Amino acid sequence: FLYGQDNEKNYVVTFTRSSLKSMGEVEDGSATERKELFEEYSRKMNPLTPELKMSMILGHYWTGVSTDVIAINAYESVADADNAGDNEGKTRERAWRRDDVREEFLKNYSKYWVGGHTDLEMFRLVPNRTKTRKRKPKENTVITITTHYLAPLSEVEDGSAEERNELLDKYFEEVEMKNDNLLSQLVLNHYWSGELGYGKGWPIVYVREWASMSDADDSESWSKLQESAWPDEAEREAKVKRYFEYWSGNLHEEMGIYYNWVNLQK
Repeated sequence: FLYGQDNEKNYVVTFTRSSLKSMGEVEDGSATERKELFEEYSRKMNPLTPELKMSMILGHYWTGVSTDVIAINAYESVADADNAGDNEGKTRERAWRRDDVREEFLKNYSKYWVGGHTDLEMFRLVPNRTKTRKRKPKENTVITITTHYLAPLSEVEDGSAEERNELLDKYFEEVEMKNDNLLSQLVLNHYWSGELGYGKGWPIVYVREWASMSDADDSESWSKLQESAWPDEAEREAKVKRYFEYWSGNLHEEMGIYYNWVNLQK
């Protein structure tokens, strides 16, 4: 995700859920055909949709219904998101210029989907916490989505915005950026939708990409990088403890684990 893309802007990021039909419901369907159709759709539509700055399409792994598909899309504004949707029909006409070819493609493409979608969340990208992968993977990757909660400064003893930012910057630069298991990372701030408050703190969503689930579970790599960031053991224990005090004591909520269909992304 974010491969070769400008990530300096606090894009509007939307989460949308759609549903696939089970393969048994699809007449003359196959996993091979479905993959080819989906890749052709993304390959032709993504370059012709300038409002769409980034996109990630996620399939079922451990979370939710096996037919769920989650689209994470980024735009410069809500108006651009609306324009992309409003112009989708015209964009399809440009992607498949012959009416008969377009109609045949969309007939085959649409047979794999249950009609409709659910708009889940809308966020703002935090660009200075974004990690861009070094190269596009050849195989599908694993995505973990987790909500963490920043504690109100009034609830952190002797807390300050300056100290919080210093700790977050240090952890991002010395731990997250240097963890080779972590291929890419999006950090998303609350915008218009979703839950806010209820005594949990301010929600911040981490979308992290890994080559495998074993890489995501590798806690040892995080510990080693923390040791490198703060070589002195006493200082390290104090800094890590203080870091998590700003994160409501590491209160978090697992939102999902998915496969990233890398050939569909923008």
